[in-house]
Amino acid sequence: MEILMDLVRKARSRNIGSLHPFFNINKCIRDGLQETLPDNVHQIISGKVYISLTRVSDGENVLVSDFHSKDEVVDALVCSCFIPFFSGLIPPSFRGERYVDGGASDNVPLLDAKTTITVSPFYGEHDICPKVKSTNFFQVNVTNLSLRLCTRNLYLLTRAFFPPDVKVMGELCFQGYLDAFRFLAENGICNGPQPSLSLSSEEMEPEAMPLCLENSSLVGDKLPASLCLTSVPWDENIWETLSPKLSIAVSEAIKDRDGYLSKVCNLLPIRILSYIMLPCTLPVELAIAVVHRLVIWFPDIPDDIQWLQWATSQVCARMTTCLLPSTRFRAPESDDQAPKNGHHSSLHKPQCGSAGL
Repeated sequence: MEILMDLVRKARSRNIGSLHPFFNINKCIRDGLQETLPDNVHQIISGKVYISLTRVSDGENVLVSDFHSKDEVVDALVCSCFIPFFSGLIPPSFRGERYVDGGASDNVPLLDAKTTITVSPFYGEHDICPKVKSTNFFQVNVTNLSLRLCTRNLYLLTRAFFPPDVKVMGELCFQGYLDAFRFLAENGICNGPQPSLSLSSEEMEPEAMPLCLENSSLVGDKLPASLCLTSVPWDENIWETLSPKLSIAVSEAIKDRDGYLSKVCNLLPIRILSYIMLPCTLPVELAIAVVHRLVIWFPDIPDDIQWLQWATSQVCARMTTCLLPSTRFRAPESDDQAPKNGHHSSLHKPQCGSAGL
């Protein structure tokens, strides 16, 4: 929770948010994980937690559950969070192999289809996800992720790349907790909350809750009104009754930590002036950021350049195969040669063996 909120604060501290050249999302995630995770995290999660990755060399989905050190856990999580082009051009590596976000190949990997509970932050047809009563049945399936075509999903997708205020993030976390609680209550896995959690009739009026709709399906006893909404306002009383620990964690995470200088910079006249000066300040900041990243990148330049050469040759070979049908018979030869050019090909098979597929 703290890592997420700190990431949101850093992204929103710049005029153009996560697109600012000074904002390095990979470094922020890695530093946050190194600082927060315990030193024996690899012993705690090995065999219990599966991290979904997409192998760049062949686009296959890989589930990793065996870890030998904290650094391996951090490397796997950084790879799992890497969104091509948005996070950068060169994917990070795990055990010598390049990986990106597992959602690029499979958004909802299943170990056992009968016992796996699917979870999604978007409106769709998964077990735990936001629910809405609507006559709109249009859906798309993106790498096993069910997405309902609606404005709320468009809003959530936008917020995934351009995060809102930390309090709004806290409300989204609260809604995710309620979605999970609702699923458990509907399936008889846990008892429903006390009737005192129900919202008053005034709080349920459309004027106060324009995006709140009742849940589409209820099993057995009806759930309280506070759990039948797809968008719940910030109410610490409901938080503390449902989950005191979660209430404390979220309240602490969204607490205002800005100093006086930051508050002054957030004043409307100062922000307007900063946007006016952006055409002058952005090129300078971009130049400084490029130099800084080049200095950090310097030790990895040989390996990354070699990988870029291999990736470029792969793209050219596939484009040539698609545009010139006569070369299709020679395509397998270039595919066989690609691992030899790739710096990490020798670890391809051992990686799969440890992935727990």
